[in-house]
Amino acid sequence: MTNLSLNCLSEGETLDDLARRECAIGFDLRFCRSEAVSPDDRETITCDPTEAEFATIYALTDLGEAIAIHDVDLSSAGADEVAAIARALFVAIVNARRDPPDAAQRHEAEQAALTGLARIA
Repeated sequence: MTNLSLNCLSEGETLDDLARRECAIGFDLRFCRSEAVSPDDRETITCDPTEAEFATIYALTDLGEAIAIHDVDLSSAGADEVAAIARALFVAIVNARRDPPDAAQRHEAEQAALTGLARIA
């Protein structure tokens, strides 16, 4: 499998890491458009496909969270990206279920993620 460049995940984070740490159980594709009022604003909303500027693929967790994975253009190339990412995420979910993290491992990963964010900010 080719290396996927996932523009919504932290640099170096893989779908395998995400699926295992967050206990991903599926994915969702949402159509979005920008509601930005300035060039630095990243405000977007979910909308009907006919009003969309791009789509975002999300990993769905066992806790009901949706974690953004990748934004794609609404084009045939974007559709190919979605298909490749969905396939890779499905494989990562299946592999993560073979050896799911226990509660302590999950808590440790969550704390490490929080600590890492605090260092950056």
